[in-house]
Amino acid sequence: MRIVLVGTGVLPIPPEGYGGVERTIAEYAAALRAAGHDVTIVNEVRGRRSLDEYWFAGRLPRLLEGLEFDVLHASTPVVANRLAARGRPFVYTSHSRHWFERGGLGGRWGLWLERRAVRRATHTVALTERLRRRMLDLTGAELDARSTVIPIGVDTTRFRPDWDRRTGTVALGVGIVAPFKRWHLAAAALKGTGFRFKLIGPRPDRSYADVVRSAGDAVELVGEVDEETLRRAYAESDLLVHPSRVELLAGVVLQGLAAGLPVLGAAPVAELVDPGAGVVAPDHAADDEIVGRFRAAAESYARDPSARRRDGDAARASAVRRFGWPRVVDDHVELYRRLLDGGPLTPRRSRAT
Repeated sequence: MRIVLVGTGVLPIPPEGYGGVERTIAEYAAALRAAGHDVTIVNEVRGRRSLDEYWFAGRLPRLLEGLEFDVLHASTPVVANRLAARGRPFVYTSHSRHWFERGGLGGRWGLWLERRAVRRATHTVALTERLRRRMLDLTGAELDARSTVIPIGVDTTRFRPDWDRRTGTVALGVGIVAPFKRWHLAAAALKGTGFRFKLIGPRPDRSYADVVRSAGDAVELVGEVDEETLRRAYAESDLLVHPSRVELLAGVVLQGLAAGLPVLGAAPVAELVDPGAGVVAPDHAADDEIVGRFRAAAESYARDPSARRRDGDAARASAVRRFGWPRVVDDHVELYRRLLDGGPLTPRRSRAT
């Protein structure tokens, strides 16, 4: 099958550092190629600013000119709406947290773009059932027949545990150090448990970084790291903590599961963490309840290394079974074939219009 994956126009694919959507596109393309499919990534980067998606979308018809493909798959709303305006059928995967959080003018504009893209797509891939239900609520029941739940994948050969290097003392967090991630709850929960909280990710908000440090008694804010350092951190840590207030599908949680880390998570990641692979706070839990649940779980894991190993093994088995790239590719290809059986999903030869 010939598949064109459209990038974001904001960062290169693969990205050189952080860039969740771009990394997902790169890994998905590699997994499709490994399964024998012909994949082209169309992407152009100018200034590495979010507004550059509009510039890239304007360039897209010319970039598609002359390409032969069966499936056109977009992952950002400005690009998707540009394709729709040009009359090009496409599959759309939404990665936007605006479905759940849309404060301010930018958030409202982002949600408007997302709703418009979903309504105009041939078919929409929702990363979780929770997201699909939210899309139905905000766009209408007619989306039901034109939407499918398929998660992003994780490289389970790259992210795996190194049990011999684990000390039973490191709880890992990965992500931007920003208030919506609620890292201060993780720091507070781990205080006095014997676990050091190691947080990897960019720190754009210095004042919030200070809040996180002061909430715990053993907090290390590492900042951004290269891919190999990140991989080792997953392999050598003992728990993954992810208290974020809003997520679609947290790739860092999938990486933690693949690395055999029991996950202490808030409600937005509940769909990812199978029973026996960690502890998840209930929906609408107050901050003090999240802290209490995380602390009780951390204390239990600190007392019982065999429980850490048992739940870590369960976490990895779940990641391989549910989120390994071969499974994710199979689900996408089955969807593409079903759509193609119903008629042309894209013109056989793209042309500028």
